[in-house]
Amino acid sequence: MSIIEQITQRIKEHPLPSMVAFEILRTIEDEDHSLKDVVKLVENDASLTSEILKMANSAAYYRGQPVTTISRSVLLMGEMMVVGVAICVSTSIIYQRPLDGYESPEGELWDHSLRSAIACRELAKFTKGKVNPGLAFTAGLLHDIGKSIISEFLVGSTKEMTDLCASREAADYIEAERRAVGTDHCEVGYTLVQEWGLPEMLCLALRDHHHPSKTENQYKHLVYTVHLGDIISMLGGAGTGSDSLAYTVDNEYEKYLNIQKDELSLILLKVEEDFTELKETLMS
Repeated sequence: MSIIEQITQRIKEHPLPSMVAFEILRTIEDEDHSLKDVVKLVENDASLTSEILKMANSAAYYRGQPVTTISRSVLLMGEMMVVGVAICVSTSIIYQRPLDGYESPEGELWDHSLRSAIACRELAKFTKGKVNPGLAFTAGLLHDIGKSIISEFLVGSTKEMTDLCASREAADYIEAERRAVGTDHCEVGYTLVQEWGLPEMLCLALRDHHHPSKTENQYKHLVYTVHLGDIISMLGGAGTGSDSLAYTVDNEYEKYLNIQKDELSLILLKVEEDFTELKETLMS
């Protein structure tokens, strides 16, 4: 069996997130849905109910008085953020694993993904209403999930890939991955979430987050948001091992996010502020 065939097999075997996350997504996509529909789905899952209430009462969302109901929590956080939490709850074990092919220790993928998600949520506010912050959070959380599959196939190739990037023989780590195994973590992540049946805009955010200019025009605001959120997470010191900062920033983001450099610095601070709180909330 070729490496590509083995990777394809791993994609098919990869654990699914909570079915509640998919049910909420399908409900949200129905224009005639109501808040009650989402609340009912959350309340049918005791574990998710607990996590949503904890997050709504965390410092990131707290507004001065305790939140005691799911309906109030959903109003406060937003429906797409609830999807993000549902995915967090059911996939955190996967994110905790080490990425040996990236020489990345246990927990580093989780830290990078959560920081990226927070950055994406904050960046969405600069898209002039084009990107829902909860959707951006979910896309940021998922953007590197392909690494959890491709990592084992990159073991033994790490030095070769970093050397290719250092010598500029490879334009970036994506090209280096393709040279090593014939595909890359973006393509693998894209194929995985397609298998899960996630909306096209989320799938493309995974596929194109390192090369956002190639994505479909109607999704560029989201994809550039994830592109920049990923970079902000790495600049804050939270990468995933050997590929950290082995990518370039596409400055076309300025067409899709109305944000100044000093505001990017403030987002870096906001990410650090919210990260510890949310990590403790979601992992407790």
